[in-house]
Amino acid sequence: MKRCLIISAGEIRDYERVKSFLQPDDFFIFCDGGLIHADGLGLKPDLIVGDFDSCDSETLARWKDSCETVRLPREKDDTDTLFAVKLALERGYSDFLLLGAMGGRFDHAMGNVSILLYLHGLGKRALLVDDYSQMQIVGKEPFFIKDNCSYFSVLTVAGDVSGVTIKNAKYPLENAKLSADFQLGISNEVLPGKVAEVSVEQGKLLVVTVVE
Repeated sequence: MKRCLIISAGEIRDYERVKSFLQPDDFFIFCDGGLIHADGLGLKPDLIVGDFDSCDSETLARWKDSCETVRLPREKDDTDTLFAVKLALERGYSDFLLLGAMGGRFDHAMGNVSILLYLHGLGKRALLVDDYSQMQIVGKEPFFIKDNCSYFSVLTVAGDVSGVTIKNAKYPLENAKLSADFQLGISNEVLPGKVAEVSVEQGKLLVVTVVE
């Protein structure tokens, strides 16, 4: 099954960096105002979804007749991005890359991080990429970070986390408990020539890696 890319209306300033994550056979879903990124990314939408409250009519008219379009009501429980994720799940996708999901409105950014939690809970692969970093959820399955990473952070975004172990890093941890009201794990570094390992016994972490 191909990977599903979901492009939202958040900030993308460095298109060349983001384009390095694309694969030739990706399936592209653009969410509402995310269509503003189509030209910068050099992509043609496979599917467009949204209530189109943040997409100008000229941009929408340019694309809507060349691909499948799903128009949503403005009053709904799901954001356009979450609806796109659920639609892709219904169509059998299990590997996701979220773009344009950060920057701009903080509430939407936090909502998009929660989509990573949602997909992880379903046993799906999900990565969120912005201009500066990569983000994904880590649970009991160990996560490895190469030393080409400038720094990485482990954040508690779904309540307290216990049994956190970080190896081969400047600030190691061993069977630690991280609290949601004190983000201890910001700006760690992989030791030169090593591969850092992050593992969790109970709970979920958001791991943010930055390669400059």
